[in-house]
Amino acid sequence: MTTRVQEISKKLSTQTEASIKEGLDQIKLIEDFTAEEKIALAGALTSVFYHFTHTERFRALRMSVHVENGIASFGEEVIPFIFNEIIEADGESAAYLGKSFAKIGKPGIDYLLGEWDHHRENRGALINLTQTLSNYKFSEIQEAIPFVLAANKGKNFHLTSMSLCTIGRWIEKSDSTVIDRTLVNNLFDHAFSFLSSTQPLVRRSAVRALGKMCRKKLLCVEREKKTKNAFLAIEGKDGQYSWDDAYIVRKEAELYLKYMEEKPTMTSKYDQSFLILSKRILCANTFHYVIEAPFIAKKIEAGQFIIIRPFESSERIPFSICGWDREKGTLDIIVSAVGKTSTEINRMNEGDEFKDVVGPLGERSHIPKTKGTCVVIGGGYGIGAIIPTAKDLKSAGNKVIGIVGARNQDSLIMVKELKAVCDEVIITTNDGSMGIAGMVTDALKDLLETERINHVLAVGPVPMMNAVGEMTRPDKIETFVSLNAIMVDGTGMCGACRVTVGDETKFACIHGPDFDAHLVDFDNLMKRQRMFVKEEKMAFASMDEVKSVENEQ
Repeated sequence: MTTRVQEISKKLSTQTEASIKEGLDQIKLIEDFTAEEKIALAGALTSVFYHFTHTERFRALRMSVHVENGIASFGEEVIPFIFNEIIEADGESAAYLGKSFAKIGKPGIDYLLGEWDHHRENRGALINLTQTLSNYKFSEIQEAIPFVLAANKGKNFHLTSMSLCTIGRWIEKSDSTVIDRTLVNNLFDHAFSFLSSTQPLVRRSAVRALGKMCRKKLLCVEREKKTKNAFLAIEGKDGQYSWDDAYIVRKEAELYLKYMEEKPTMTSKYDQSFLILSKRILCANTFHYVIEAPFIAKKIEAGQFIIIRPFESSERIPFSICGWDREKGTLDIIVSAVGKTSTEINRMNEGDEFKDVVGPLGERSHIPKTKGTCVVIGGGYGIGAIIPTAKDLKSAGNKVIGIVGARNQDSLIMVKELKAVCDEVIITTNDGSMGIAGMVTDALKDLLETERINHVLAVGPVPMMNAVGEMTRPDKIETFVSLNAIMVDGTGMCGACRVTVGDETKFACIHGPDFDAHLVDFDNLMKRQRMFVKEEKMAFASMDEVKSVENEQ
């Protein structure tokens, strides 16, 4: 041991707060420690944890953070040493050591999981290792989850209890806006199964994990109701006069029941739920949802839209409607994950509920007074938005031709539904894998040469809608486009969705979303759409590593 390490170790072993702090400060000033010196100093620092006694909790809490940071500052080279200390330590010391280990970061998880099987028969070691994993964030421990769940299946109830506590701590530290909903549901089912354990300690830990899920608002209505009924039974308040005979379990249930209070009875005729009734994949990163929204479904018309806020902390984003059922009180929407909030929505599943849905907003689509041939054009996820208008045009006695376009065959969506309301549907793909090889404008060009077209509606990417408008301008064919401008409040108050139409300022949310394509200033629209590209990328990057939404199914 070098002289400088001996000097620092001596200060760390004095058990006086001032001396320990002096040793830590000295460590911070030296940047050229060898690997051997780092391990020696890590050993000296870990010994500080063993000096803490139950009567010195305040000092322990105050000093532990500094000691943990000191150990973590040595980095990956001390991981094996700290790991061995953890598996040999008592529970209280292991808690401090585990925090130090976690602060080193992901290399610690990789090493821990790699060594897990070597200690599978050592229940004390597994308890300490499981507790160590609880110090990581949810986004960091995806590969560790199977290990923790497997530990629950053992006969050692102390290990099972610690595993459930770890799940609860992960939940507590999670960001409710980006957490994988399928994973939460699996963890819920797992924790709920232990409410019937014969061990009070296990039942208490299961109640705590479930309670934290409710407090974080991660559960759908059905699962929250199921949890509440179970907690009422634990407390003997379910009308069956049965209760959990362990006070620690009843006390835990009482603590979390307040987060599951019944929602107030409807005080307004406008109150409604926004439950996701069904979800199905259409193509990569694009899903079709059926949402319960009875009052909106009663009023919605073709061309109108809604604004959704999926969670309390989410932004509000507009969505076109691709269908509805007035009797069932449901809306159909298509969500393509192109940004942070749409990705959040596509992580939700059947049984989840949106925080807010506002609508119907905007004006209904224009129906020409003179009957004739009408063309509805949809690009990408805009295909769904043209279906209601196509249906109205057909009902008004028009011949309706649909044109849909996508990059390839696998990206085409809702074609069957569009065919059901059109006389003819022309398919185009960029790569020629289905239908005409080319763009929707190529199909429109052919139609303009062979059909007397009375009216055109185009919904999709701005460049496509601009191109459609320019193609129909020479013949003065009535053409409307649906402008997906930036929106915030949807009522015209904020002015964020302003667009220039015929040299006048209009608001897409109240005057649109459909406008005369020949009057729209598309250059201005495209500039406004690019205003927040940088911020959107930053918001998307701030999320935990985004999984492919196909894997959520």
